[in-house]
Amino acid sequence: MLERFKNLFSEGVRQKAARRFGLTGVPWTALDGSHSYVYDYDLGDRSVVLKITHTIHRSADLISGEQDFLDYLAVNGVTVSRPVLSARGKLVEMIPAQEGEFLAWAFEKAPGALVEWTTWTPKKYSKWGSVLGKMHRLTKTYHPSNQAWRRPTWDADSYWDFSIDTPGVERTLLDKRRQHRQWLDSLPTDPDSFGLVHTDLHPWNFFWDGSDVWPFDFDNLQYDWFAMDFAAIIQNAVICQANHHALGQHEYWPGGTSMDSRTFLDYFMRAFMEGYRRENTLARDRLQDIPGMLNRRHLSIYFDMASSEGLRAKTPEKQAVDFPWRTLNQLRHEVENDFWSQYDFTRY
Repeated sequence: MLERFKNLFSEGVRQKAARRFGLTGVPWTALDGSHSYVYDYDLGDRSVVLKITHTIHRSADLISGEQDFLDYLAVNGVTVSRPVLSARGKLVEMIPAQEGEFLAWAFEKAPGALVEWTTWTPKKYSKWGSVLGKMHRLTKTYHPSNQAWRRPTWDADSYWDFSIDTPGVERTLLDKRRQHRQWLDSLPTDPDSFGLVHTDLHPWNFFWDGSDVWPFDFDNLQYDWFAMDFAAIIQNAVICQANHHALGQHEYWPGGTSMDSRTFLDYFMRAFMEGYRRENTLARDRLQDIPGMLNRRHLSIYFDMASSEGLRAKTPEKQAVDFPWRTLNQLRHEVENDFWSQYDFTRY
């Protein structure tokens, strides 16, 4: 995404953005970001993150909506980073560019650090579940401070625009996407199953401070089913574990016991759901929707991979180097056979 507007970005844009939020000097760290330029600053005794993106990627209203929801969660006791207002009291500052505008916003940096997979424990899984449950409970009573800031609904994603050309994706997979859409349209959207959700709370999108989970990167915040939040978490946790298992790296699990995916899922979900249920409940029928949401995510990953001409040109070995550690043929086979339907989540 940065490739689309990096020719418009300059050091002057960063300096202007920093001044708007009272951040002086050179940031002490430039962080990785796929959709934004991200910087660490010190502001008095606080660590602050400054993000800058372009209107090509997001509108000021959408970012304001993200910040508004984060503030609501923080006020109600969720361990998330609170927004930092600009000197003019704004959530988002707009900086003119040769084409369009850059958007800058800031928030307090979450304490802690990413969790190495070798240090996972049921306690951490439980805390992960607890923070998700609290977010789901609170979205039921959330109303944007400004209706213009309302975040999008799942079907606004261009992925669901069937008129868009999708080179590299086979007809059977296009039909599979239509089937998913029909299934989603049949699901209830009551407050106990549907609301504003993170959609991407995988292990690289939160910090652990020694006792609590601190979610971040709410860039994909949208109205969707709670089961979709579960799918994003489970997909990443199970696929990552399966990759380590395949490499023989299982000595860090309890007692050095080697866990296949089914055994690990049970180990993970029991602790995760124990934490989730401290804050919220999800009906059995909605737990039954999780495999479908997982298959939905699996299919969208295939669309992304298959639509990449560069990836298609790679050898199978190179295709499987990164997450989800599968060749296109392997992934297509799993999608066609609804890979995640083999798992029963009503057990939890």
